[in-house]
Amino acid sequence: MAVQGYIHAWEHYKDELALLDKKLELLYKRRQKLTPDPQTDSFRGMFVSEDEFIRLVGGIGEQAEIDEEERQILAAIGDLETFVAERLDQSRETGVFLPLSYITSVFGLSQVEERFVMLGLAVELDRKYERIFGFLQDDLTSKTPNISLALQIACSHPEEMRAARTTFMAPEGRLARYLLHRDEQPNSSQSLLSRPLLLDKRIITFLMDSGEVDPKLKPAVQMVYPDDELDPLLVHEDFQLRLRGFIGEMLQSPAAERKRLAFHVWGNAGAGKKLQVMHLSRFFKKPLLLVDLADVLLHAVSLEEQLSVIIREAILHQAVLCFTRLEVLYPEEPDLAAQQRLGRFHELLDGYGGMVFLLAGTYNRQSWKSKERLLLEHELQVPDEGGRERLWTAFARELGVSADLDFAVMSGKFRFTPGQIRRALTLARGYSAWQAGGESPAAAPLRVDALYKACYQQVQHKLERKATRIEPRYGWEDIVLPPEQKDQLRNACNQVKYRGVVYGDWGFEKKLAYGKGLSMLFAGPPGTGKTMSAQVVAGDLQLELYKVDLSQVISKYIGETEKNLHEIFEEAQLSNAVLFFDETDALFGKRSEVKDSHDKYANIETAYLLQKMEEYQGITVLATNLLNNIDEAFLRRINYVIKFPFPDSEYREKIWQAMFPAAAPLSDDVDFKYLAQRYEIAGGNIKNVVVSSAFLAAEAGQPIRMQHIIKSIRHELQKSGKILARQEWEEY
Repeated sequence: MAVQGYIHAWEHYKDELALLDKKLELLYKRRQKLTPDPQTDSFRGMFVSEDEFIRLVGGIGEQAEIDEEERQILAAIGDLETFVAERLDQSRETGVFLPLSYITSVFGLSQVEERFVMLGLAVELDRKYERIFGFLQDDLTSKTPNISLALQIACSHPEEMRAARTTFMAPEGRLARYLLHRDEQPNSSQSLLSRPLLLDKRIITFLMDSGEVDPKLKPAVQMVYPDDELDPLLVHEDFQLRLRGFIGEMLQSPAAERKRLAFHVWGNAGAGKKLQVMHLSRFFKKPLLLVDLADVLLHAVSLEEQLSVIIREAILHQAVLCFTRLEVLYPEEPDLAAQQRLGRFHELLDGYGGMVFLLAGTYNRQSWKSKERLLLEHELQVPDEGGRERLWTAFARELGVSADLDFAVMSGKFRFTPGQIRRALTLARGYSAWQAGGESPAAAPLRVDALYKACYQQVQHKLERKATRIEPRYGWEDIVLPPEQKDQLRNACNQVKYRGVVYGDWGFEKKLAYGKGLSMLFAGPPGTGKTMSAQVVAGDLQLELYKVDLSQVISKYIGETEKNLHEIFEEAQLSNAVLFFDETDALFGKRSEVKDSHDKYANIETAYLLQKMEEYQGITVLATNLLNNIDEAFLRRINYVIKFPFPDSEYREKIWQAMFPAAAPLSDDVDFKYLAQRYEIAGGNIKNVVVSSAFLAAEAGQPIRMQHIIKSIRHELQKSGKILARQEWEEY
């Protein structure tokens, strides 16, 4: 009659317990030969008798002959072992999941180690074993087998017992590290053999009902299964194909040539690092264990202990193991503890045979010591102009966003990752609904101002440390410049608005390795509109504007200036902000003849700034009062050099008119033409005069009159040491 396989785990455990009962019976029979009758020995376990002492010292027992009754029990054990093995074979053929056999397979346990696991499980399946183990250990308070008893039950001969002891003696072994309970405070006076054999609770749970991820690991760990719904890959599809092809080839190679794989992938937040690993895991029909290292380090339990539990979970589920936020293991100023922690992290992962992914926001050099681990590295870069435009369009369609927006412009202004684009659209939809009076987000049309607000919500930078945020308040109608200069400013803005077309659709991005940003130099006397023009550009493009304080940048210490510039451009890159360097003459003067190390280093600082400007993909605006002092080689590397002339009387009249708001009470005696022709002052001075005269009029309770304006002009000219002749103001 053919043997039938097991239908479920409990049927398997029933046979394993029957086999255990026979082994316990055999052990009892053997002890019965050498010990008094337990029924008459009322002091059993309380003291050692003289007969027992002689037996222990003499080592009687190993050489005892096997009688007929023992032979019958041994035969029954052999028959049961054969019966169980045949049923297991049948179960494997029919695909029945049996947790004990599964654990033996995935952890690579030996037959004896599997018996140890079953011994630890027995007390969880039937409480009778608590009393049996207590009796056999001369201690009824002991509910679980100690290692000595486990060796006697699980091992059939002395050689097997000696080999099994080595398993227990090795704390790095799989049985001790992953399956057995670790005593946090072991009794130092207790021998190894007298320590209890206890299964870890997670293993017991798995053997009972497989279970989900170990609750102790939450919220740091998340399991993603192959049938979970995933977002589509809209960018970096080529990287996904490379991964699949490489791993597929590796898995098909002979086992002797197969390497354990580790992938270090880095990129900005929202670049799609986790999504890439999710798609890869689903392709190979593997679950994915995501581990947030930042959350792991917040836990009170040591990193080493948590990693052991995490690796055990990955082995139990045969999952791809993926660590996120790897950068937390690389502090800016690592101390000895951080270095040791990182070394232990690599050491533990070296012992893991599965596939590992290490995801980070920035690149961190890895130091794997294992020759068996093949480490591959890849950066997920921000998509190009065309890729970003496709993402904006796809996510807007997916979210049902209704808006008349040019996503080519958005892709040119914001160097966003896919995650940032999706999040910006989601937030903008909510902001638009709120501004529309609480409409449903799906029904409210998307507002442009809400979208820009949402975009800047995605940017977390620290530019305020070295620069000052300026809120753009001026538009094209506010600035008074000759047509040529205005055209140059508009052309510069168009270079940002149509980046998607030129760099993306027309393919210019592939032709330019660097220098895809926009650099402008505003040159002209003070007060001619350079700062206002920077605000107009930022306002037109709806970008943040930061004015860099050069006093916080330039340092007398070698290397500090470059460090400060690096920080500014790195932070600006996150938001694509407009960087406005005012009064740059001190930093960008003519290259001096190198007479000493300070002259040489000043030229190095200038060259470094040029390099960072060319690398920066946003807008850099430099302002200077002295164009002639700027080196020609420097000027050649600027996209737009816009000269701001001192305004003539025609433009001064326009500036006077533009400076007064429509609501300002203006007297009929104000003569803009006279003011423009009579007083040669720049737009910045005119602004000061207008504001000052308004306060004088408010104090007097009058409309703004010529007398208020002339008085303010006198004060403004006095600031620069100029004195207005009496006949020029006496009339007023």
